[in-house]
Amino acid sequence: MAYEKLTGTFESSNGTDNCAYYIYVPVLPMNVGYKGIIQISHGMCEYIERYEHFADFLTSHGYIVCGNDHLGHGNSVRSNDDLGFFAEKDGWSHLVNDLHRMTMIMKKKYPALPYILIGHSMGSFVARLYLTRFPNELTCAVIMGTGDDKALSEIGVRATRSVVSLKGERFRSDKLNTLIFGVYNDKIKDRQTIYDWLTHDRDVVKKYIDDEKSNFVFTASGFVDLTTLLRRVSSQQWAEKVPKKLPVIFMAGTADPVGGYGKGVRNVYAKLIDEGCNVDIKLYPGARHELVNETMKEIVFDDILTWIERKVGGMTGNYEF
Repeated sequence: MAYEKLTGTFESSNGTDNCAYYIYVPVLPMNVGYKGIIQISHGMCEYIERYEHFADFLTSHGYIVCGNDHLGHGNSVRSNDDLGFFAEKDGWSHLVNDLHRMTMIMKKKYPALPYILIGHSMGSFVARLYLTRFPNELTCAVIMGTGDDKALSEIGVRATRSVVSLKGERFRSDKLNTLIFGVYNDKIKDRQTIYDWLTHDRDVVKKYIDDEKSNFVFTASGFVDLTTLLRRVSSQQWAEKVPKKLPVIFMAGTADPVGGYGKGVRNVYAKLIDEGCNVDIKLYPGARHELVNETMKEIVFDDILTWIERKVGGMTGNYEF
């Protein structure tokens, strides 16, 4: 193990819950300083400790890694009944503000270090809103497994709000879950589980299925917040607000349904290019949704590290992998 693991909690911006957080501090030789801080914004139905293999890699290269379990996830719930529930109102916004609270904890503890935000899947939507809400906090950002589907998000917001109105905010609807995710396995010929779209690594899929803090259905209000996040980051107004000089890279697999098999990721990239933003893109042929859990994850790890070190070092221009 290349790190010391620290844990704690902070009060969520929703005013009622506490968020669990984790800090992985590299164990370095004397007189060797930390290179920077990498904060992870995890995806839907998972938690930060699923990234410890990635944290081990990053800390071995001198980076402090941190992250909080989002509201309704991991150890930020009081009981499993709270899984997939963020807040009675504006849960999506609290997720963004909680990321910032994590940032402030780290900057107070380790001031003046380069600061990198990595967001995956739902966590990429949260991270993308963070870029426009707290643009001055970051040195660069890595956005993985993201999407761009304004039409789907509009339908999703209406459908999920309807379920909340009829059944209540904490109702769990299998039909709603199928509406959102039911087609994600469609292009996989040898599928064995409903979660094969996550990764080719069957051991990872099995662990996900066996984990009660991953294999659960969002509450109706949780789905409202999820689709609201997607709608906001799919808007032209979001693209216009992304800081022009902030280095951002989009990374995804071409077999990832969340990103429209690469099309949605390219759309986001193109929007930001049109806005004059400092963005790169890397698509991995045949890779599915969870790049850091794919069978070729070591390549992804190296690419992320190489890009970050280029940007932390102040190098400009599009990066060629």
